[in-house]
Amino acid sequence: MHQTRSPAFSPTFTAHASMLFWALLVALSFFAAAEVNPGLDALPLTAVRLLLSGSLFLPFLLLRRPQRLGGRALIAHALLGGLLALYFGSLFEALKHTKALDTALLYVSVPLLTLGGERLLLGKPVLQRLWPTLVAALGALALLGLDNANFDAYAYGLYGIGCLAMALYGPLSQRLKPWLGEARGAASLACGNLLAGGLLLVLACTLGQRWEGLQGIAARDFGWLLYLALTATLATFWLLHRAIHWLPPATVIAYSYLSGLFALLLQSFWLHRAPAPLAWVGAMLIILGIAWLARLSPARAVAA
Repeated sequence: MHQTRSPAFSPTFTAHASMLFWALLVALSFFAAAEVNPGLDALPLTAVRLLLSGSLFLPFLLLRRPQRLGGRALIAHALLGGLLALYFGSLFEALKHTKALDTALLYVSVPLLTLGGERLLLGKPVLQRLWPTLVAALGALALLGLDNANFDAYAYGLYGIGCLAMALYGPLSQRLKPWLGEARGAASLACGNLLAGGLLLVLACTLGQRWEGLQGIAARDFGWLLYLALTATLATFWLLHRAIHWLPPATVIAYSYLSGLFALLLQSFWLHRAPAPLAWVGAMLIILGIAWLARLSPARAVAA
């Protein structure tokens, strides 16, 4: 008798469930990052964080049969790691000139830009997924409070380049899959990209003489850095690479809108402060947009 696999345990369903957990980890990282000494230079901190995250993958990968990386695989990791370095570098430079809220508002564009990256790099149809992504994006703008934004041309221009780099990360990783190796798993791919990004940031910090910004780092700061490396970097990039194996990159990145929703709920719970009515409207639009995207994914998986 032929047995069919239950949809509840299909790879597509598992990918969506893992991205819900991903969004929660990202939301928790906002609170953890706030515990790190703000006087420390964020750029070398991120270089250490990426290198630490990539290195933590290595023991698990060494338990399996090691895979030799060819020249094309190393070039692909350098390109993808460069996108990560460009994103984080532009973010921290932009935060010197504007508020975190303003960068969060600009990040809303990343899933929409990822749709463009899918169309350009992968040749995939994206119009059907554009509308639910726009709904979720409008919800995120309402949630964050667009009226509180302060436009800074330099910060927005610089971080806009970083957002474009992050938007291209998912589609380009799919386009370079033949270079990276079709059989390689999510842990191996994330490890290579994080290490490459970390090394590029180390080079930038060395050339810019930024390592002095870590003077005075305490054990408590390193503890929070280790937590961020484990949960908000290692786990999130592993989950992201697992998900884009089954879901379109733009759908995966759209779950970042839920991170803002989770952060709002966590903040409301800890601070006992009720969100504004507009925030609840934004939350409902985010849930509607993500549910709409999830509804479209099974059809896409069958078509693929």
